[in-house]
Amino acid sequence: MSEQARKILEEQLEQCLGPEMPEHPTADIHVALRVAEIMEARGYAFKLKDLCPKSLTDSMWKASFSRNETEFASESSDAACALCAAAVAALQN
Repeated sequence: MSEQARKILEEQLEQCLGPEMPEHPTADIHVALRVAEIMEARGYAFKLKDLCPKSLTDSMWKASFSRNETEFASESSDAACALCAAAVAALQN
């Protein structure tokens, strides 16, 4: 994901989370997991799945948040970006 796309994603996430948002969650999965904790506190179930578990060279992640039988998911080669994009999708609906 380009730096510009990461910046836009973080701006969208900040609009949804406000002051709760950790700093630069698209840059580090450990920081992005704090977003998942915030989402879980708001009643969402969280899943992160490695879509290329046996590959040493390929990376693809699926992050999803669900609530009331509705799932909001995103896939990306970067786990932090997948998580943040799924959170934005969930919070904007």
